[in-house]
Amino acid sequence: MAKGDKFLSANELVRILDEKYQLSSDRKSIYSYIKSLEEYGCDFERSKKGCYLLSCPNEVNFETAELKMISDAVILSHFYPARKTKQIVTKLEKLLPDNSVSLKNDSVFIDKAIKSDNDSVVYSIDSIYQAINEDKQIAFHYYNIEAEFSPNGSSLSTKYRMENGKRKNYLQSPFHLIWKDDSYYLLTYDSHEKNIRTFRVDRMRDVIVQNGADNNIDDIPREGKTFFSKLDVMEYTNTVFSMFGGETKNISLRVNKKFAKVIADKFGKNINIYHDKYDEDFFLCSVNVQRSNMFFSWLSGFGSDIQITYPSDIRNEYINYLKSLINGYETLALLENK
Repeated sequence: MAKGDKFLSANELVRILDEKYQLSSDRKSIYSYIKSLEEYGCDFERSKKGCYLLSCPNEVNFETAELKMISDAVILSHFYPARKTKQIVTKLEKLLPDNSVSLKNDSVFIDKAIKSDNDSVVYSIDSIYQAINEDKQIAFHYYNIEAEFSPNGSSLSTKYRMENGKRKNYLQSPFHLIWKDDSYYLLTYDSHEKNIRTFRVDRMRDVIVQNGADNNIDDIPREGKTFFSKLDVMEYTNTVFSMFGGETKNISLRVNKKFAKVIADKFGKNINIYHDKYDEDFFLCSVNVQRSNMFFSWLSGFGSDIQITYPSDIRNEYINYLKSLINGYETLALLENK
């Protein structure tokens, strides 16, 4: 039977439900059921003849293009270590609908990609989710990358945060994992600082859930629920140019119309825009950003096509940032000419 013969109208579905399953329904209910199934993840093809069910999430029914997209995302992700990346690509390949296609061709890119050397990152993420689900705090160690010079050679090396001669033990209440700028970040509540904190997940080690499951582990519930209940996480994520940014401020930008897509990509389309009284090729818009050098760095890439018009203190801060760049190069030139 051809696919076109399998389309069922709402009236036919009402009849089948009544005759085969003794379930009474009507056309309006059928449309509501289909909408609920689509929200659940089922895929329908619609035509004048009716609806045809293409797939449901209960079935392992990935398309080759979908698996290729997932594979590429994992391969190009900096925070995911190379060894784990190869394991995931192998697992994804087993889900391919066409055995003649291979994802292993992508393996050549894995060794060339910039990847984390923290093989425990997967287990850190698992522990973080466990702590969030169990409403517990986590303890962990944290490190940065620093330049190290020695007689035996110089390199960029892992340096743990230290306290009293030992690796500093962080105790935090985890709330949200966020993927931004190709890195995984954890938003936590710090009971000591009474504020939000941000950690790079691939720089966290020895993550332990404080659930009292071990004799040496305290049972410590999360704090900061009221704080995070008032935080719009998506808005927070969209306003930051660095996950370690500063104070959030509302600013006005003067934007060349050819960069409208840039503004939409960064801040979304639901922002207010206004005519620029000086030039019809520009428009004004109001956005929330976290004042930081990362924001200024992003802004400087557009030259005079995107400018800060308000408030004056942020604009002056940006001007001083640009002056510092020029001064830095002038100082370098003097050093080179000595």
